[in-house]
Amino acid sequence: MAIWGKFFKKHEEEALSEKRRRPRLVCAVVTEFADPAGKTWSCKIVDMSENGLGLATSAHLTKGSTVNIIRPSIEAKVVWVGDEKAGLSIIR
Repeated sequence: MAIWGKFFKKHEEEALSEKRRRPRLVCAVVTEFADPAGKTWSCKIVDMSENGLGLATSAHLTKGSTVNIIRPSIEAKVVWVGDEKAGLSIIR
């Protein structure tokens, strides 16, 4: 059991060091965003850092597209997309 514990702990530390360049603040802000076609979708900002946001939404987002979050006013580029989650890089 101890061997597996060491393996998973090391793997988890490597994964965290590769994915997170800056610490993120966990939050829950319910808001809306407009996609490139102009359609408005509801979403929740689940975490944020100086350069990025984690977003939970049922909207279909594509990597590389730009979205405009309405409140607060943020323009961001979609960096990665998962099942009802997305990572955004803040443009302005």
